Amino acid sequence: MTDEKWEQLVQAAKNHFEDVSIKSEALLRDTPEGQQTEGTQDVLEFEKQGGRFRLVRENRPAVLEKKQYFSHRMGDTARTEYKLSDTEFSHKLKVYKEVGYDDWEEVTLDKLGL
Repeated sequence: MTDEKWEQLVQAAKNHFEDVSIKSEALLRDTPEGQQTEGTQDVLEFEKQGGRFRLVRENRPAVLEKKQYFSHRMGDTARTEYKLSDTEFSHKLKVYKEVGYDDWEEVTLDKLGL
């Protein structure tokens, strides 16, 4: 989803739904060295007649190159190195519905029957 489409979606949510909130958070990943920032995520929450919904747009650097290193030596493991872009980003959109107080369940096409 491009930045322009995301802004259009935010404006549509503000115009059509109640109790709209928008925030941006760091996207963290657990590694052996500790938590590392992997990108950002934009969170749009709104209320509709069917309940509360949350749209999460994950923004991560685009992968330019992937190198895999293998070793056949005993005790050595395989590893993968990624070369990430500084200017290009990939975006992923996830939809969640609130099923309990601050308990969110992801809405997929399977659950919608499509």
